[in-house]
Amino acid sequence: MLHAKDNDFSPPEAGAQEAALGLVNPISGLANDYLNVFNEVLLLLEFLPTMPEMTEEALAWQPRSYCAYFEQSTLPDAKHALRAYADVDPLLRRKFESVLSRLNQIVTDAQSTIAQESTGPDYPDSIVGSCEATAEQIRIGLAYVNRLINEGAPSSAGASRSRKTKS
Repeated sequence: MLHAKDNDFSPPEAGAQEAALGLVNPISGLANDYLNVFNEVLLLLEFLPTMPEMTEEALAWQPRSYCAYFEQSTLPDAKHALRAYADVDPLLRRKFESVLSRLNQIVTDAQSTIAQESTGPDYPDSIVGSCEATAEQIRIGLAYVNRLINEGAPSSAGASRSRKTKS
């Protein structure tokens, strides 16, 4: 038996449509797509010791803020990601931006090392260890950011309860 709403073929409301695309996590208000900024440089650093021809590309990588990424994005719901970011919980946003800042610093430090080593006689062998260590630091940071995006920040009330139960 069909109900009246089963025959309703009108498009879903904009909010439902955006949620269906899954760009912005409804728990945090953040989008995983932004992490591609770091996934790109992570791949470059992982391959660089065996593909030194990628040196110029690795050195050309520039940090991009969350907002800058979505302002330049061609994704259909990039504007929704920007609007949602404006409403992200302030505590979560501070944690998120703090980790992103640290990731940017890790990459720019690695770029300095690569730039110095790239003119040496032992390049690219001289960067194997630093690229591996940098890649691991990036992976750890990305895992943390991914948890923030997918789970949000623990509420201060929940954190207080958990501290009390551990005492």
